[in-house]
Amino acid sequence: MYLLQHQYLILIILLLIIQTTAAFWWSLGLPSFQSWSSTQKNQEPFCSSLTFLTADQRYYCQTNPKIFAIISRSLRQAIEECQYQFRNQRWNCSIFNQSDVFGKLVLRKTPETAFIYALTSASVMHSIAKACAKGELTECGCDKSQQPSFSPSASLMRTRAMLKYPISSTPSMSISLFASTPMPHATDGFEWGGCSDDLKFGRNVSVSFIDEQESYMSRRRIVRLVNLHNNEAGRQAVERNVQLTCKCHGVSGSCTLRVCWRTLPDFRLIGSELRTKYASATQVRLNRRLSLLKPRKTSMKLFNTTDLIYIHNSPSFCEKHLRLGSLGTQGRECNLTMNEPGSCSVLCCDRGYETIIRTIEEDCECQFHWCCEVRCKRCVKRVEKHYCK
Repeated sequence: MYLLQHQYLILIILLLIIQTTAAFWWSLGLPSFQSWSSTQKNQEPFCSSLTFLTADQRYYCQTNPKIFAIISRSLRQAIEECQYQFRNQRWNCSIFNQSDVFGKLVLRKTPETAFIYALTSASVMHSIAKACAKGELTECGCDKSQQPSFSPSASLMRTRAMLKYPISSTPSMSISLFASTPMPHATDGFEWGGCSDDLKFGRNVSVSFIDEQESYMSRRRIVRLVNLHNNEAGRQAVERNVQLTCKCHGVSGSCTLRVCWRTLPDFRLIGSELRTKYASATQVRLNRRLSLLKPRKTSMKLFNTTDLIYIHNSPSFCEKHLRLGSLGTQGRECNLTMNEPGSCSVLCCDRGYETIIRTIEEDCECQFHWCCEVRCKRCVKRVEKHYCK
């Protein structure tokens, strides 16, 4: 009991810190929120304290605690994936002081910010869809739909009734599921069965919870349009990577009947695709007369709904500059390969590096002896590590 009270006190202090900073809903992915249980009896005081969320999102917290807990868990997944994808880059998806989450970087709409928006949106959709199929939520279950497309408006209305949460309709989000990857029909040698991940429900939760905050946070029209575009690009990355999983049924291992269902891959695959999209992101401007986003320069490639877009160029991330969201690369470990990710020539920004030599002792020449023992020698090994100056 004392431990729970102590954790709750720490959480309240963290909330007060977050409320005095430029925090965002991504704060739900911090470890302190992960310790909060969706099964606690009195959620209203906790949800009401999350003043960095919109009123609708706080209401969501109160009325859909299990879904809210999965959203929080999905954000932690997104942070870890971001740090994995950029582990060898100058910007390594740094976390600032546990309260600013991604720091002041998100105030500038750089390619890095575009990646964060797309990744977090994708992670929420992915986690909710998987949780539905696993039976973790009573509001949804297996996706029994055998059609490759669906009516977004009807699906949103159905989710609104199930979630007891007002969902805003966004015309630009009205796209067909699996538009770029049509699913085969039952005549292609299999029957639909099993338990498909509920992508429709996952998409609707992602749209309603994430996109809702844009009207609250983004006052400039171009910023709002860019954020919504990148949110949608993340969700489409999830839909493009849906897989067909099949199981054979028959006598003596034959495949007389093949039953298939749709599943989502490990989130690492989606993170890798968005990392590729980040590398080819397009800088945009707002055409005020037509109220449309266009490439900033005519020489830049045209973009579609699956691409990432940004407004501001990235800083170099070489030096510490908190206002730009940069921690710098001083002290980062690097390797001696030439001009490759993680190399000293890339990470150290021409400042050079220092080498530290250590001697370690470890097991070596291990052999198995009958029965049943593994015997090893102890060997001394010289290890060189390099750090940016």
